[in-house]
Formats: sequence, C-alpha cells, structure tokens
Amino acid sequence: MRPLLKQKDLRAPLPQRPADRAAASPQHHAWVAAHLTRRDRWIARMLAEHRVLTSTQLTQLAFPSRRAANLRLRQLYQWRVVNRFQPFIGRGRAPMFYVLDITGAHVLAHEDGTDPTALKYRPERSIGIAHSIRLAHLHGVNGFFTGLIATARRHPRSRLLAWWPETRCARHFGDIVRPDGYGRWIEHGRTLEWFLEWDTGSYQLQRLAAKLHDYAKLRAITQINTPLLLCFASPHREAHAREILTRQVRETAHADTTPIATTSADRIRHSAAEAVWLPLEPPTPDRCRLADLADRWPHVAVPARSDQQAARIADSGGTATLTPPEPMPPWSSARDLTWHHAPEACRRR
Repeated sequence: MRPLLKQKDLRAPLPQRPADRAAASPQHHAWVAAHLTRRDRWIARMLAEHRVLTSTQLTQLAFPSRRAANLRLRQLYQWRVVNRFQPFIGRGRAPMFYVLDITGAHVLAHEDGTDPTALKYRPERSIGIAHSIRLAHLHGVNGFFTGLIATARRHPRSRLLAWWPETRCARHFGDIVRPDGYGRWIEHGRTLEWFLEWDTGSYQLQRLAAKLHDYAKLRAITQINTPLLLCFASPHREAHAREILTRQVRETAHADTTPIATTSADRIRHSAAEAVWLPLEPPTPDRCRLADLADRWPHVAVPARSDQQAARIADSGGTATLTPPEPMPPWSSARDLTWHHAPEACRRR
C-alpha cells in the first residue's frame, strides 16, 4: 500500500492526458450497457457510493495486477463510464484518481429502474472532488477499507461484510453523529462492527473527544454499543489523543462506555486487519488484530442483521439514490478477476 497522501501536499490536478473519448449520447449509453462486465458495473457502483478511488485502491478491490487495472480502467475512461484526474504532489507521482462519469451513472440508473434525471447527477460535481480540501481525508478513509478487502481476497476465512461511507452514515443517523465510516469484519468466525473516525491532523483533538458524547447519545437511542476505531495521522498524535480520550472517558465513566481502540496511519499501510490496534480501556501493553478486538470486548454484541437490511433502513429517506454495492467483489472465482474474462467485443474496441 502506498503512503497516505496529505492534504497539504496536494495541488491542482495535472492537465488531462490526451485520450480519445466517446461522445455521451443515448446510443452510446445503450452500447456501453451491452458491453460492460459484471466487474465493470460493480466498479461503477463502488465509485457512485464512495465518490473517488485511486488506481491502487481499485487494484486492491478488483484486479489481479496493476497492469490489468490500468488497461481496463483506461477503456472505461474512454467509454465515459469513469472519469479521472491526477493530483500534482510536488514530489513523486500521485496515483490516478477515478470518479463516476455520465455514462456510468446512466447505466446504473437504468439497471436500478431509476430515471437518470432523478439522480440529479452532474459530471462537473463528480470531478469537482479533485479540488476539494477533503480529498486526502476521503483517500485515507477509502484506503482503510480497500486494504481490508485486499486482505479478505487473500484469506478466504476473512470478509468485509459492510462498508458505509460518510454520506450513507449521515443519511442514517446524521442528526446525532457523523462518523467517517462504518464497517463490519469477520475473521475465523469472529465478527466485529465499528464506526471509524479518521484524523488527518488538521483539527484540534478536543473536538474529536467531544464527539464521544454524540456516540453515547446514539448508543442510548439505538441500544447498540458499537465500538469506535480511531486512526491518527502519526504515532505522536495518537499518543497525545489517547491521553485526552482517556481523561474524557474517565470523567464521564459509565458501565456501557463505548469501546475505543486507536492506531496511526503509518501502522495500517498494509492492512487494518493486522495487530495495529490498541484498546483505550482497559489499558494493554500490546496491540492486537482487528478480529481480536471482538474477544477484548465480549459485552459488545453484533446485531443479527444483514447489510442489505441495514442499507434499506439507511436509504429510505425518499431521495433517489443508486443501490449500494456489496463491499466485497461479487464474483466467486479467480478466473473472474482476469482481464481476459471480459467479452471479446470489449477487448477489441
């Protein structure tokens, strides 16, 4: 996994590379819909749900190699299923960032039986993330989850059961608290769900500590004690935050206090499933694996609901949205991950 990008290092996107792109039209949308593979549609749906993913993250999600990813993503870019940009970072080379484009949005809308105009999709708003001050934050959060999916692809007894972005969390319980993400992980029969708070080092830690009251309010309303995982920008910032959080927890101690574990961004460059987590209470000298946190917090019960059920609850607000994708690739065999699995017409065009 590449080092996480910092917002202060990002500059305006580099000029687009010359490339032939098809003109968006109803005829083109229909042609593309007939030539997209199952993987293509899943990638487009992931971009609709999580806004932006890099070529590195998409390789972790759906391809056997970087070369295979670049070949197929270039073709999807030419068909206007996806759009792309590459930030200028001054030193080194940033990966290519991909967002959903007009043809991809239309194909998914028709697949869901939704009028594309009801989605209010605007290509300029989608590519506008290139200039957002939250790009590095979103890149870090998405990299957290794509690293888990990459781990699950290598280890059959592991699986990411749920991955909600900040926008879906906000639709579900944004009037109380807005976590940066929600996830559920199973490994060797042990299941853990959590809220994620991703720190980029750009705001005061006291603000993060104050959000514990909001999580306590959510716990009181839902009667579900969901653990909170916090990832900080550096080990030094993590150590400082643990002092503040420990003091905050002890000042408002309750028997059902939200379980908290912390780590830092440099520790999860390979995967957040590894032994990188340090529970806040009770204090322990050693870090543990993500699945081991379920043993550390035996009083935390995982609700017996599927992600599809939770998605229907979260997305029942009346606003037209695309159907959320499964967090794990839907195909079952390694053969489906190869470039050659695409239809012959896709490879020739």
